[in-house]
Amino acid sequence: MHLLDKQLEAGIHGDFKTGWKIAQQLEKDTSLNKNNRYRANFNKGWYLLKQGKLLEGHKLLDQGRFINIFGNSHIGTSRPIWNKEKGTVILNLEGGLGDQIKSYRFAFDLKKLGNRVILSSSPELAKMFSEDFPVVAREAIQFVYHDYWLPSMSSIISFEYEYKDLKGTPYISRTADIIPGRIGIRWSGNPKFEHEQHRLFSSNLMFDIVKKYDCVSLQRDNDKELKPEWMKEVDLSDWTSTRKEISKCELVITSCTSIAHLAGAMGVETWIIVPVLSYYVWALPGNKSPYYNSVTLYRQKKYGNWTSPFKNIKQDLEMRYK
Repeated sequence: MHLLDKQLEAGIHGDFKTGWKIAQQLEKDTSLNKNNRYRANFNKGWYLLKQGKLLEGHKLLDQGRFINIFGNSHIGTSRPIWNKEKGTVILNLEGGLGDQIKSYRFAFDLKKLGNRVILSSSPELAKMFSEDFPVVAREAIQFVYHDYWLPSMSSIISFEYEYKDLKGTPYISRTADIIPGRIGIRWSGNPKFEHEQHRLFSSNLMFDIVKKYDCVSLQRDNDKELKPEWMKEVDLSDWTSTRKEISKCELVITSCTSIAHLAGAMGVETWIIVPVLSYYVWALPGNKSPYYNSVTLYRQKKYGNWTSPFKNIKQDLEMRYK
């Protein structure tokens, strides 16, 4: 196996000591071709995030752009990337829907610094984002006046943020009153991402621990048919409806999906099931996250074994609703 493959194998199985040792070896390996160098640096970036070095880690994660594993392609503008100037800035929200919701926070930071902010996002999220900022379709960006632009997944670099600079307070409002005791459940996300990020678990593990509570399904599209009969079905036809249903929840329990990010951004108490090798947003150890004050992380302890996080969730549910 190539060292890069060994590093991935070590990370997947939670052997982060070996993964970091390989990162240091790869840094000195002058035989790596250009693409493997980018991959090695990207992987090292995750380890730096885990060590609490947010800015240094993101500078290396950003090299994943060169091999199409981080962020989106260039938007086609001739304007420079924003670097603390004042002017009109297009914040290009990139990545999956969860990434875009997570990065939407930076629009408010840009505005606070005196900039006029225009957003570009996936169409399904545009209505929600347009409540606070104008939103332009990606194909029309080059026709909209702007002085600068900012690829959202590189915002940490432009702002020069460390973990202490992130604000975990809500930045998307609720649109309905809370129904006491209501729990929103989401058991899987995009199958492609679930497989790639090793976060697949049996939905029955989720169902078995929440059966006696007032649960609604927040599952849409893939695996929707797995919903047990006793779980309530609600309107998830668009993001306006989904946001309303999340607003009614006292608690949301989910894998790392766009639902997790929206609930966290709304300040809804959110419990997220995380695999051993976590998504980069959750790389910092512990069960809390600087990104969202309302989020608690339930981490898998051993690859392939999901017993621990669900056992802990069951115990915490019983304590909460005793």
